[in-house]
Amino acid sequence: MVSTVEQPRPVGSSGWTARRIVTDALLTVTTLLMIVAILAIWANRQLLNPGAWSSTSTSLLQNQKVREATANFLVDQLYNNVDVGSLLSSRLPQQLQPLAAPAAGALRNAAVQGTELALSRPLIQNLWAQANRAADQALVSIVNGGNRHVSVNGGAVTLNLSTILDDVASRLGISASLGAKLPPSAANLVVIRSNQLKLVQDIGGALKGLAVVLYILVPLLYIVAMVIARERRRKTLMAIGCSAIVAALAVLLARSLTIRAAANTLTHDESVRPAVRAVASIATGLLTDIAVAVILIGAVLVVAGWFAGPSRFALPARRWLAPYLEANPVATYGVVVVALLLIFIWQPIPATGTPLGMIVFTVLALIGTEALRRQTRTEFGTAAPSGGESPGAGTVPAAPLPAADPAGAELSPPAREPAGQ
Repeated sequence: MVSTVEQPRPVGSSGWTARRIVTDALLTVTTLLMIVAILAIWANRQLLNPGAWSSTSTSLLQNQKVREATANFLVDQLYNNVDVGSLLSSRLPQQLQPLAAPAAGALRNAAVQGTELALSRPLIQNLWAQANRAADQALVSIVNGGNRHVSVNGGAVTLNLSTILDDVASRLGISASLGAKLPPSAANLVVIRSNQLKLVQDIGGALKGLAVVLYILVPLLYIVAMVIARERRRKTLMAIGCSAIVAALAVLLARSLTIRAAANTLTHDESVRPAVRAVASIATGLLTDIAVAVILIGAVLVVAGWFAGPSRFALPARRWLAPYLEANPVATYGVVVVALLLIFIWQPIPATGTPLGMIVFTVLALIGTEALRRQTRTEFGTAAPSGGESPGAGTVPAAPLPAADPAGAELSPPAREPAGQ
């Protein structure tokens, strides 16, 4: 008979073949694209989604550092644009009017503390979320090609805090409609200036397109790498997992460096830097979630590739599982489905709580399970047991363990002799 065992390659021929060069080059390019894909998906889901940003803004105001900075900003705007001393003097008896100026100064610290307390209340946080949603909706409108409704603010995207400033004024006993009397700059934080709109429009449009294209292209390139690899597919699968992990770690490193740079670049006031760091950290929280999801998926691929290999643990484990996998396919898939359901209920990462994520993970898990069943059947020639036999009974004797060539590539197990030869 003709043996199916691959002949060892000559020494020196196991190096960089054309297929390996193409596969490795493809994985390198795809790793870089994966980094861009993670960033684009985050921007599309976080910055260009008013609902998501409104929810994130609430998390911002729940941070003490952000509340302190916001309270100081609002009180500063109030005192810079209103003569609080004169207002207090007009409401005091004549004999107490000389005390108005000192009272206004003393009232400033109390105003900051009172404003910070107010910012922790649901009512003010709801106003804050609405203001952030409106600002992000203006940003999305610009990215989508229209900016007419933001031109009323001088062509700039602003965060309007006049309603919250009214609440601060009323707490000081000044006026509940003070925001309407102040200049627009007093209660508005400029998010994007008019001379930046075209740049933001171009970048935002590119990010939206990249998020869609790379969401499809990156997995497709990984599949192409697997097809090209042929006899190195197991190692290529592990390389794909490592590629995803490296890309996600690069994104996490870039995020950490960006948060530090933002705190040092956006303000020279040391007292404000903790708030800037907190804002940058919370605003990029979804980016961390996406990167962690990619790391977990990459780790699963690495473990799957390793378990399919000739390691000292993997081979005996596959040999032990082989009869059970062959004899109980329904139970095998049932265990996988139950494990997936537990993961979906737990939701360790956001992707496990979305319909698309559930479908993708389920399909991958079922494909991986079937691949494992076929591999163990090929390696160990396991036959389904009959009648009431135990799962290990009725099996064909196991084939010799697959050999490995000096380069580390697995070789096929020897073919079986037909009965009677």
